[in-house]
Formats: sequence, C-alpha cells, structure tokens
Amino acid sequence: MQVAAGLLSKNTDLVFAPEENPFESVICDLTHRCNMQCKNCYIPNRDIPDMDPDWLLSIVKRFPKRTKVRLVGAEPTLYPHLTYLVRELRRLKHWPFLLTNGLRLADPHFVAELKQAGLHFVYLSFNGGFDDTCYEAIDEMPAATKKVRALENLVQANFYVSLGMIIVRGINEQQIGPVFRRALEVPHIRELKLRSVGLLGRHMETVPYQLEDLIQLFHTHSGRRVDAMETFAEGEYMARYRDGRLIVQMTQWPELGSKLRGRLAPDGTIQPFFEHVLANEGGYWATIAQNQPAA
Repeated sequence: MQVAAGLLSKNTDLVFAPEENPFESVICDLTHRCNMQCKNCYIPNRDIPDMDPDWLLSIVKRFPKRTKVRLVGAEPTLYPHLTYLVRELRRLKHWPFLLTNGLRLADPHFVAELKQAGLHFVYLSFNGGFDDTCYEAIDEMPAATKKVRALENLVQANFYVSLGMIIVRGINEQQIGPVFRRALEVPHIRELKLRSVGLLGRHMETVPYQLEDLIQLFHTHSGRRVDAMETFAEGEYMARYRDGRLIVQMTQWPELGSKLRGRLAPDGTIQPFFEHVLANEGGYWATIAQNQPAA
C-alpha cells in the first residue's frame, strides 16, 4: 500500500480497500491550494502537496462499480492535472464531478477545456447568491460578478449544474429566494443545496441552523409549501423538495452515518467522508510526512 504524497491520516472505524468500495461517490482532495479565503472551509491547511494524478487513477481503477468521483479542493480548478484526470476518469467509465468556487470558470475558454475533456457535472458554490455584501461577509471577497459569469458559462456550455449555499444566520437568508427562482428559470440547474454551517475545519462563529430551520427558511423565501417535502431514512439531517427537474436539498452538518459519500484517504483506503474529516480535524494528522511508500 502506498501513501499519497507522503501524507498520513487518522483512520475511522470503517476502512475499505478500493476493491470493496461501498460508496456511490468518492471525494478526492486534489489540492489544498485556493484562490479564496472563505470563512467556512473544512480543509483550511494550505501547505499540503497536490495529489498525484496517476496514484489517484491507480486507486479508482480498482473500484468494483461505476462511481461518482468528486474532484474537490480547497479549489480543484487550481490543480494542474485537472483536465487529464477528467479525461482518464471518463475513459475508465466513471463519472467525474467538479466541486468549485467557480472563479476560474468565469473564463469561458477554461470552461470549454473542461467540457472537451469530458466533464459534464459541476457543483458551484453560490453562498452569497447575487449579493456582494453576502460574499464579503462569508467568503471574504466580492465575488458575485464572477460567480454569475461562471454560471452563465456553464449553462452556455451545456453543463449540469448544482448550486450550493451555506446559510449563515443573519447574513444570506434573503438570497435563498432569488437563487431558487433563477434555478427554476434555467433548465441546466438541476440542484440547489442549502446547508448549515459545519463546525469543522475553519468555520464562522455562529449558531448553525438546524434542519427544521432550513426547511422553514426555504418555505419562507420560496413560497413553497412545507408539506411538499420529501424526507429520507436519514431525515434527521436531510430533506428534499422537488419541482420538476429541480431538486432542492436541505442538509444539516455533519452528515455522520451517510452511506452515500466516501473519501479517498492518503493511505489509499476509502473511508466515510464526514467521519474522516472530523477524525483529522479538517486536515491530515501528520500534515506533511516524508515521501515514502508504506510497507
């Protein structure tokens, strides 16, 4: 077994070899570099080397079934091998998903490169909606113009888009309605995800919304009836509302016990995502160790 880039991490109680991966999607932290300084970041460490792309592909090749491979960061669009990874993941018949703050996607040429490589699914962080004041309060910079331009570029290039908002008490609740209405208007937007603040990594000092609060906020700002909600077996932390092709999902962090998402750990195993993040306090146990294979 090899250790990616010499990193070590604390394992969770559930550890799976790639051949035994039970998760529908696996999250891969490609890089810890970022072009923003968001107040809420589950991996705030910036001095960790990038993931080796061929090491990642060697793990993914061993998955027993077709998997959603979630390419994340910090900010994955800063990862120099992104288009190569997308192309190879498609060749291996997996589904690459990009989770991004979207700043680089304001460049239509970069969006075209990703499309040509075979990327179809993008999760775009949209915390401030269309309001720079909200972005400055949550993400430390006025980003509305670039976020909207990124969304327009993705739509023009026929991507499937998920918009994600971390709802912070007293700051961006008023943006739920405008973002929901835009999502209804644009067929390429398939999901709107509303989350509470996660108390892990770097986070704002606030009282996070509970799931019941998020449901009520969505009802208040969208005008949609609460009895249209569809809850799941994990209903204590997740609920959904469907309007035709658009799904609105409300999530209370952390999603402990979720069987949907795994995380590729530095030792090459697959572990439950949220449990692994919590076990490593937002980063990795040894931060940076010497680059050497494990026995």
